[in-house]
Amino acid sequence: MSKGLKKKNHWTSRVHEIVIVRNPEGQLGFELKGGAENGQFPYLGEVKPGKVAYEGGSKLVPEELLLEVNETPVAGLTIRDVLAVIKHCKDPIRLKCVKQGSVTQIDNIPVLMIEAVKWIKVEQ
Repeated sequence: MSKGLKKKNHWTSRVHEIVIVRNPEGQLGFELKGGAENGQFPYLGEVKPGKVAYEGGSKLVPEELLLEVNETPVAGLTIRDVLAVIKHCKDPIRLKCVKQGSVTQIDNIPVLMIEAVKWIKVEQ
């Protein structure tokens, strides 16, 4: 497989930057969900219409993973720690996000393996 094709399909090629500033009320206009305390990466929750002040880049999309805040990696942090990083940032705030991939159903793997073994035995 060519290197160009591999890079094109790699998740890092879908990371995008969003540049926002605090609105007149001092808020950013979105909520955070997930976090290490829930066994998840932090991700964007509700984006409040008309409350986000964009400076550049793309738009906030609910359910996207939050990877960095002003070049500080936040993947794997608790929500409280991510909020602390954001609180100490000066405007503008640069967020790096990526759309979540599909979740593999781990619970189905043993069933699929059993079915595959049965199929192999029948074929022999």
